[in-house]
Amino acid sequence: MNAELDVIIIGAGFCGITIAASLKNFGINNFIVIEKGETVATIWKNAYERLVTQNPYFTLPFFEGKRKYSAFKTKDEMVEYLTEYAHHFQVYSHIHFDEEVQSITKIYNQNQTDYHWQIQTTKDILYSKILVICTGLNNEPVIPNFCGQEYFTGKIIHSSAYQNGISYRNQKILVVGSGNSAAEIALDLYEHGAARVDMLIRGQRWVFPLYPRLRSLQYLLWRSRSFFKQLFNQNTTDTRIEAMERAIDFSPEELQADIKETDKFIQRFALDLSAYSIYPEDKGPIDMEVNQGRVAWVDRGTVKQIKKGNIQVISSSIQQLTKTGVIFANGISQDYDAIILGTGFRPGINKILRQPELYLNENDRLLPKTDGKCQSIVDPTLYFVGFEKIVGASATYGYYGWCTGKRIALQLLESQFSSRQEYSILL
Repeated sequence: MNAELDVIIIGAGFCGITIAASLKNFGINNFIVIEKGETVATIWKNAYERLVTQNPYFTLPFFEGKRKYSAFKTKDEMVEYLTEYAHHFQVYSHIHFDEEVQSITKIYNQNQTDYHWQIQTTKDILYSKILVICTGLNNEPVIPNFCGQEYFTGKIIHSSAYQNGISYRNQKILVVGSGNSAAEIALDLYEHGAARVDMLIRGQRWVFPLYPRLRSLQYLLWRSRSFFKQLFNQNTTDTRIEAMERAIDFSPEELQADIKETDKFIQRFALDLSAYSIYPEDKGPIDMEVNQGRVAWVDRGTVKQIKKGNIQVISSSIQQLTKTGVIFANGISQDYDAIILGTGFRPGINKILRQPELYLNENDRLLPKTDGKCQSIVDPTLYFVGFEKIVGASATYGYYGWCTGKRIALQLLESQFSSRQEYSILL
């Protein structure tokens, strides 16, 4: 396929699918979605078995789903729902599965007056007028290396490769990290009969009980959603999208004010785990999530097992690995059969973009340089969706997707009009 497409979307997650649906809605059909996995929502598909969403009744704009889903969707339900969504908006046939992007290059014509995007994949070389990157914040696992790692005879895996604790029964396991994945994997290991489960927690982390945390977030979501529902009643799709556009139209000052207000409200629900050497971070939980990418630990039962002594917290760092285990910086050594790294993810966009320093913020987690509403400030034909800083980001993925689709459609229509006008003048 070497014909130029209007739009190429990279990633068939929440953002990629909603952009595709929006493009369809505005009459754009000459586009494809490139997905490295074999299904939509690949990150959810490949995640550990017990993963569920933290947002109750999570849905994307304009489609609730045909079946009755759980209040907190499981990973399988997430994949099923997004598949339903793609079929509902007739974008499933636009998705190229099992195809991974290897490089992205901007190609100019001979006169250097016009250009298009060249996307090299594992299957083809593709060209498009507009490129949209929706690979997400959790695209590339962060895998640290430890001194003496080559001597350790046990298993070392990242949380992205973990499925369940069945094969770890009667084994001694070290879980590195204090995020939600690390906490849930530690609990899963204990419940599957691991002989010993330790959590290595080096830094500070906000920890919240599940339901009070969610109630506080539900309150904030309800406050905004109830307003939108009033706007949406008996309104057209276009006016609903206009409401979404208003929801994501805010200044950096307004964002920081919203962060401060939200932090003030939810910090009262934080758990005090200082007795177990787990301390809250210096900045508020929403501040850390939005500006640092550190999502608070929302507890689903791990804390109870820590308090009972069934999961041990180690507040140190790894000095080195040995053949049979770990020597910690505090001088304590412990044997382990496996180490599971809950060490998080990074966007990884820099691996596929030529001249990444031009498009990404080197001093801010290599996040894209955008106008705050997904369009690159470096190139108007380049969009990054799913990377914007906002309170309750996952609840707004659909908003950004639909609004970006509309913006791209208008951009394409305007360029076609300009081309026709220029042609008329030449004649």
